[in-house]
Amino acid sequence: MPAAKKPVDFSFKSTSVTFQELDGGAGATHVNYEGKATGFGTVLGTLSFFSEAPGAQGGTTHWVGTAFLDNGDEVTGSSDGYWERTGNHKWRVRGLMRTSAGTTYTSGGVVSLDGRTYKGQLSEWA
Repeated sequence: MPAAKKPVDFSFKSTSVTFQELDGGAGATHVNYEGKATGFGTVLGTLSFFSEAPGAQGGTTHWVGTAFLDNGDEVTGSSDGYWERTGNHKWRVRGLMRTSAGTTYTSGGVVSLDGRTYKGQLSEWA
């Protein structure tokens, strides 16, 4: 299992996007990502953005994914959090990540349409 007292940097690239209409004018955007995270090897996951109405400037998020460690182990994780628009086609994402290794992290990152990236950091929550 990875030791992560130091912050974990991650850098992901979008591989696909799905849009979903929800009841009452709400919507969801599901973005599939792949990339690397320090100490976790290759990571594959989906970050979902939820909004109450079209054109919303913020809302909630949900992440679910798997890290494929260099030693052959796999660590799954899920996170719930919030997003907010912070600029021209940029969104700040913050959340609380729980892993199958029993570790909890706070997460923070930025999603950018330019380059279709999601980059940020996890910090262990003791």
